[in-house]
Amino acid sequence: MVRKIIRKTTKRSTFTDDTLKRALDEISRGVTTQYAAHKKYNIPQMTLSYHRMELRGVNSSSMGRGTAIPYDEEAKLAECLITMEKWGWGLPRKDIFNTVEKFVIKNNFKTPFKNGRPGEDWYLGFSKRHNLSIKKPQSVEFARKKCLDPFIINDYFDILKKQLDALNLHDKPRQIWNLVETNFCLDPCKTKIVEKRGAASSRTTAGTGRENTTVLMAVSADGFKAPPLIVFKAKNMWDGWVAPPSEEFPGTTYATTAKGWMEANIFLRYFEKHLLDIFGPERPILLLYMMVTHHMLIKE
Repeated sequence: MVRKIIRKTTKRSTFTDDTLKRALDEISRGVTTQYAAHKKYNIPQMTLSYHRMELRGVNSSSMGRGTAIPYDEEAKLAECLITMEKWGWGLPRKDIFNTVEKFVIKNNFKTPFKNGRPGEDWYLGFSKRHNLSIKKPQSVEFARKKCLDPFIINDYFDILKKQLDALNLHDKPRQIWNLVETNFCLDPCKTKIVEKRGAASSRTTAGTGRENTTVLMAVSADGFKAPPLIVFKAKNMWDGWVAPPSEEFPGTTYATTAKGWMEANIFLRYFEKHLLDIFGPERPILLLYMMVTHHMLIKE
């Protein structure tokens, strides 16, 4: 089936939507007759008749017929799909077809759909009209996704404001610090590689997916960056892992753990021997420690 139609006529280009609305308004108010409006605005009489009898829906930018489903209902469906995707419940194309089929049958809409079920052409037009596309969702841990709940986020900022009020730190950005922990996966199968087009993909030895290098970085509210802490998976630190002095961030601290994850004793040593000196003598200090699954407020 042809999915890209090339228009061969230009009869719709003789008038605009504003002109059509003006002509229909004059006819409805009795200012002019349908024939006179046809002559005045160069609009076909059948077009005027169809619109007066409400046999035409919303005009499209392609100058074609109205949508099979009322445009307002389509817009509501598109908005619902966008909202569901935003909260992690995006629907695949098959489920959209099922939903539209039930909606059409329940509301007794007269559509060109076979047994009320839309086809591929309807979906292509629907996605184009409402700027939708098919994407592969990114995987995220349940605990992390749960923290995106607006009620949790609002509670977090409420607590943060109470702390700023209690410590009187609204105008002291150097005494507000954000400490963020992240990691880099070392599994080779997680990295895309360049290969010959059309040839079978080569195989690579995959790890457990749990081998990581952890990086801890602190930044103050006024933009001052503290030297980071880098934690490798190893028993001992090797000189080759350390960046040259001319390339590394000044004062970078290195450590090793059995799995490359942050451990309490490593963090405590970094906090006492490095961060406290960087914070300076001003007190109090508000430290926001953002980890993978939760946030902590630390005040000194």
